[in-house]
Amino acid sequence: MMDERELDLEDLHHLARVAEGRGGALPEAAVARLMRAGLVRRPERLCEGAPSLELTPAGLARVRSSDQ
Repeated sequence: MMDERELDLEDLHHLARVAEGRGGALPEAAVARLMRAGLVRRPERLCEGAPSLELTPAGLARVRSSDQ
């Protein structure tokens, strides 16, 4: 598992896009990195119009800490 401290600024930008509900347009390589870091996951059930990615608790904490 990748350590979330290894993320670069582009990864953090992608994480912010997931937080905004725009994760569906992320490159697959970015999704894979964020998933390995344990920051995002694919929802178990996907409803029409719902985001294809969601933040994990660790991802949410990371977004909140970067907002401060």
